Amino acid sequence: MCGIAGVISCRSSLDAAVVKEMTDLVSYRGPDDEGFACWGNVRNTASLPAQKFVSNPLQPGSARVTNDSALALGHRRLSILDLTDAGHQPMASMDGRFWIVFNGEIYNYKELRTELQAIGSSFVSTSDTEVILSAYATWGEDCLHRFNGMWAFVIYDSFNHSLFASRDRFGVKPFYYAVAGDRMAFASEIKQLRAAGFGTGRADKRRVAEFLHYGTVNESSHTLFEGIRQLLPGHALRWHIADGPKRIDAFRYYAPDFNRQMGSNGGFSLDEYRDRFNFLLSDAVRLRLRSDVPVGVALSGGLDSSSVAMLASEQLREHSAGPLKTFTSCFEDKRYDEWEFASSIVKATGAQPYQVFPDMDRIWEEMEGLTWHQDEPFRSPSVYAGWNVMRLAHQNDIKVLLEGQGADEVLVGYHRNIPDFLGALVRSGHFLAALREYRALRRTGVLTASESPARVSGKILRSAAGVTLFRQSPVGRMFRPEYRTIDRELPSRSFQQMLFTEIFGYMQSLLRHGDRNSMAFSVESRLPFLDYRLVELFLKMPGIYKLRDGWTKPFAREAMRNLMPENVRLRVTKLGFATPEPVWYRTAIQSLRQSLLASDAPIQNWIDRALLSDWLGDQSFRRESGSTLWRIFSVNLWMKIFALA
Repeated sequence: MCGIAGVISCRSSLDAAVVKEMTDLVSYRGPDDEGFACWGNVRNTASLPAQKFVSNPLQPGSARVTNDSALALGHRRLSILDLTDAGHQPMASMDGRFWIVFNGEIYNYKELRTELQAIGSSFVSTSDTEVILSAYATWGEDCLHRFNGMWAFVIYDSFNHSLFASRDRFGVKPFYYAVAGDRMAFASEIKQLRAAGFGTGRADKRRVAEFLHYGTVNESSHTLFEGIRQLLPGHALRWHIADGPKRIDAFRYYAPDFNRQMGSNGGFSLDEYRDRFNFLLSDAVRLRLRSDVPVGVALSGGLDSSSVAMLASEQLREHSAGPLKTFTSCFEDKRYDEWEFASSIVKATGAQPYQVFPDMDRIWEEMEGLTWHQDEPFRSPSVYAGWNVMRLAHQNDIKVLLEGQGADEVLVGYHRNIPDFLGALVRSGHFLAALREYRALRRTGVLTASESPARVSGKILRSAAGVTLFRQSPVGRMFRPEYRTIDRELPSRSFQQMLFTEIFGYMQSLLRHGDRNSMAFSVESRLPFLDYRLVELFLKMPGIYKLRDGWTKPFAREAMRNLMPENVRLRVTKLGFATPEPVWYRTAIQSLRQSLLASDAPIQNWIDRALLSDWLGDQSFRRESGSTLWRIFSVNLWMKIFALA
């Protein structure tokens, strides 16, 4: 896990100090090593550490960079695989043609290395980085389909003066880029690009307004910073540098199909899906335990992280690797505390547990640092719980943490999906199945007494009619006139299509939270539930199997039978590193009000100050609109920290 950076100029020189600043700015992403490589007209190379720098590394037959163009690559390394200098980056292929800067992990690197050796490749390291280089040299862009992992990398081809960049299938690792005149730059974090002079220095007001209305962020190639883009999940880009930045070709290399049917349509039988799921989840954990440094588990006490902990502990015991270390966010307020469940997993695995207790005072003290690391606003203070877990792991010398992130989107774990599921059964003619599942969901407690038949039926009918309704958020009426009609209307979608879009939509901001929280403390976060084989299994699965016999995530619950304590395996409540937000809002309302109503508050670029004051004085908003208040606060603080116009 690392931080990458690069600046390319087509018709002018570059200052090496810029790339050094870009990498220094994210030194926490890679505190173990740094490296640089420059080609062409790069000035001020004396600012780079001599022992970490390679200048104009041309080989016979290379396309020489012209005197009026330049390229500089930078890297910060968090050493996880091959801790020796052989894993240093930027790394060159054996023939010197290809150079790479890489952030992430290729979990099946050992298998790929064996395959490449069988067809003649040689290796000087035991790193996955060298495997990527060899795979690209052997298979070209098709190598991406062979990787099982998370990644963002750039490969420079010194023979034809071109770049190839790629981001992993689901967007676990970030990749940002920007163009300014004849220059292009890329980086792991937005702040690096701004430090290099890219972007306009303004917020993208339309995107910010959409975030304030709906919480939409990280779901398109546009960021909330005007002039800075992200490479989308499952996308890559090609660029022949001599053609200029306007000829950058970003394209989608990964477009998985999904089953649009609710009923069985000739795929695997239910038992075959069970067997395949059990194998793939166990294998996903096995691959993600590969590391030359200690590995732990972020344990919330929910089904997802508990499943990862149970499987990781079982596999570590097989290799006599010592007890698993778990890291849990706890709260004195028992309404938000999950230690009762997490402790059951700790006892069952014999794990060595570590706990942290986030509190109200610390969150406000640390919010500026948290926002700076996140780069963009975030929807909820629950991000702070994950922040504390990663800090706890760092304080206890753990560099790799496995997490349960992604399971809710892949396995259909959100309770909000239940009416859509029932409605899809009705729409597809499975009336009796819908009735049976409704009754079973009430019996198991997944649907509570507050979900009355009338209320659920209303949601089911809207879903069955194929109508997606969007109600203007409470903040909408406070917007300045030009932002009051930020309408977002989606076409009618099937249940299966909705789940597909959640993976490439809603989940993206959660992945950003996880990446920034973990990297802030030099910890690598690994997500077994986002193993592409597991995701594709569920994408191809008929919808009727995804909630079954009154249970969400039935495959995970069945896989954990006789392995996981029953109070966790059959748990129906959901928190997932939650925080006591209502309590915090009540205690912080005066300080929030003061910061939002200050005469120079940036939020007033969007929202009328008088209307905001009236809204903040309305007692009902605290009960109904906590998430809206947080989004307003988050945008206001974000603009201050990044000095945005």
